[in-house]
Amino acid sequence: MASGPLSDAVPVRLTSQVALEVIREATTSLLIVSFAAHGVTEIVTELTATADRGVHVDLVFETSVTAGGTLDGPGAAAAFQSLHGRESVRFWHWPQARRPALGRSRAALHAKLIAADERTALLGSANLTDRALKENLEIGVVLREPAAVRSLVRHFRSLMRPGPGPLEPLG
Repeated sequence: MASGPLSDAVPVRLTSQVALEVIREATTSLLIVSFAAHGVTEIVTELTATADRGVHVDLVFETSVTAGGTLDGPGAAAAFQSLHGRESVRFWHWPQARRPALGRSRAALHAKLIAADERTALLGSANLTDRALKENLEIGVVLREPAAVRSLVRHFRSLMRPGPGPLEPLG
């Protein structure tokens, strides 16, 4: 699949449509990891419907919490603020203090993943932004190999373990 300019060389499916399809496939759990996220009204609408179906949704973003307890960062968690407080939706982040130092800066969460249950995953270069899903030149692949998807999901879930895991829940 791809986003951005299309060519006549091969048929492609738009990243935005594939992202929605993978989200709709979730029956018990959905894991979404992205650096940037903003806009994406269709994605937020679909995530709301997914949470309403009782699917457990974990959203891992490059973000932080302000002193007042609100979601902050490059728009990532703020774009999904309407989902905040829902029982079946949990936001996660990688606090600066838990990141390896790289000279004067720290490592960044840069992965892009949408995994439905442990069966199907969308891996690609696109962040969850309207531009990335529709206009930027991006690529992605849908992985429908349960063993491989399970391995990816379990890796992230291990990073979410209380105590040793570097990811922490927001709010």
